[in-house]
Amino acid sequence: MMETERAREQLRQEREAFEQMRREVARWSVLRLCMGYGGLALMTGIAVVAGIVVLHPEHYAAVPVGAAATALLVDMVSLAASIARLVLSRSSMMVLEPVTRGAGPEDRSRIPA
Repeated sequence: MMETERAREQLRQEREAFEQMRREVARWSVLRLCMGYGGLALMTGIAVVAGIVVLHPEHYAAVPVGAAATALLVDMVSLAASIARLVLSRSSMMVLEPVTRGAGPEDRSRIPA
Protein backbone atom coordinates (compact mmCIF):
# COMPACT_ATOMS: atom_id res chain seq x y z
CA MET A 1 0.00 0.00 0.00
CA MET A 2 2.69 2.45 1.01
CA GLU A 3 4.80 1.46 -2.01
CA THR A 4 1.87 2.10 -4.34
CA GLU A 5 1.26 5.57 -2.89
CA ARG A 6 4.94 6.40 -3.16
CA ALA A 7 5.07 5.21 -6.78
CA ARG A 8 2.00 7.28 -7.68
CA GLU A 9 3.48 10.38 -6.06
CA GLN A 10 6.80 9.86 -7.83
CA LEU A 11 5.01 9.49 -11.17
CA ARG A 12 2.97 12.64 -10.51
CA GLN A 13 6.12 14.61 -9.71
CA GLU A 14 7.87 13.27 -12.81
CA ARG A 15 4.92 14.29 -14.99
CA GLU A 16 4.90 17.74 -13.40
CA ALA A 17 8.65 18.15 -13.97
CA PHE A 18 8.29 17.07 -17.60
CA GLU A 19 5.42 19.50 -18.20
CA GLN A 20 7.47 22.32 -16.68
CA MET A 21 10.38 21.46 -18.97
CA ARG A 22 8.00 21.34 -21.94
CA ARG A 23 6.67 24.83 -21.17
CA GLU A 24 10.21 26.16 -20.74
CA VAL A 25 11.30 24.72 -24.10
CA ALA A 26 8.25 26.30 -25.74
CA ARG A 27 9.09 29.72 -24.23
CA TRP A 28 12.70 29.50 -25.37
CA SER A 29 11.55 28.55 -28.87
CA VAL A 30 9.32 31.62 -29.04
CA LEU A 31 12.13 33.84 -27.76
CA ARG A 32 14.57 32.37 -30.29
CA LEU A 33 12.06 32.96 -33.08
CA CYS A 34 11.46 36.58 -32.00
CA MET A 35 15.20 37.24 -31.79
CA GLY A 36 15.66 35.81 -35.27
CA TYR A 37 12.93 37.99 -36.76
CA GLY A 38 14.20 41.03 -34.85
CA GLY A 39 17.71 40.44 -36.14
CA LEU A 40 16.43 40.12 -39.69
CA ALA A 41 14.44 43.36 -39.32
CA LEU A 42 17.47 45.18 -37.89
CA MET A 43 19.69 43.82 -40.63
CA THR A 44 17.19 44.93 -43.28
CA GLY A 45 16.92 48.43 -41.78
CA ILE A 46 20.68 48.91 -41.69
CA ALA A 47 20.99 47.61 -45.24
CA VAL A 48 18.31 49.99 -46.52
CA VAL A 49 19.80 53.10 -44.88
CA ALA A 50 23.37 52.24 -45.80
CA GLY A 51 22.28 51.25 -49.30
CA ILE A 52 20.59 54.61 -49.87
CA VAL A 53 23.75 56.43 -48.80
CA VAL A 54 26.02 54.19 -50.89
CA LEU A 55 23.80 54.30 -53.99
CA HIS A 56 23.42 58.10 -53.92
CA PRO A 57 26.92 59.34 -53.03
CA GLU A 58 26.38 62.69 -54.77
CA HIS A 59 24.08 63.80 -51.91
CA TYR A 60 26.62 63.02 -49.17
CA ALA A 61 30.25 63.78 -48.38
CA ALA A 62 32.96 61.14 -48.76
CA VAL A 63 33.14 60.28 -45.05
CA PRO A 64 29.44 59.31 -44.65
CA VAL A 65 29.57 57.24 -47.84
CA GLY A 66 32.65 55.37 -46.61
CA ALA A 67 31.10 54.90 -43.18
CA ALA A 68 27.87 53.61 -44.73
CA ALA A 69 29.77 51.14 -46.90
CA THR A 70 31.77 49.93 -43.91
CA ALA A 71 28.64 49.67 -41.76
CA LEU A 72 26.90 47.74 -44.50
CA LEU A 73 29.71 45.23 -44.73
CA VAL A 74 30.42 44.85 -41.01
CA ASP A 75 26.82 44.81 -39.83
CA MET A 76 25.66 42.37 -42.47
CA VAL A 77 28.45 39.91 -41.76
CA SER A 78 28.23 40.16 -37.97
CA LEU A 79 24.44 40.05 -37.77
CA ALA A 80 24.25 37.12 -40.18
CA ALA A 81 26.86 35.22 -38.15
CA SER A 82 25.07 36.03 -34.87
CA ILE A 83 21.70 34.94 -36.17
CA ALA A 84 23.13 31.72 -37.55
CA ARG A 85 25.04 30.93 -34.38
CA LEU A 86 22.46 31.88 -31.76
CA VAL A 87 19.14 31.23 -33.43
CA LEU A 88 19.60 28.56 -36.04
CA SER A 89 22.23 26.30 -34.46
CA ARG A 90 21.13 22.93 -33.12
CA SER A 91 23.38 23.29 -30.07
CA SER A 92 21.21 26.13 -28.73
CA MET A 93 18.04 24.04 -28.84
CA MET A 94 16.79 22.40 -25.67
CA VAL A 95 15.92 18.72 -25.82
CA LEU A 96 12.95 17.23 -24.02
CA GLU A 97 13.89 14.09 -22.13
CA PRO A 98 12.04 11.87 -19.70
CA VAL A 99 12.61 12.84 -16.09
CA THR A 100 12.14 9.37 -14.62
CA ARG A 101 14.60 8.35 -11.94
CA GLY A 102 15.74 4.76 -11.74
CA ALA A 103 12.55 3.11 -12.93
CA GLY A 104 12.95 0.90 -15.94
CA PRO A 105 10.10 -0.51 -18.06
CA GLU A 106 9.75 -3.50 -15.75
CA ASP A 107 9.25 -1.19 -12.73
CA ARG A 108 6.71 0.95 -14.60
CA SER A 109 4.45 -2.04 -15.22
CA ARG A 110 3.86 -2.36 -11.47
CA ILE A 111 2.72 1.26 -11.05
CA PRO A 112 -1.08 1.47 -11.03
CA ALA A 113 -2.75 4.03 -13.24
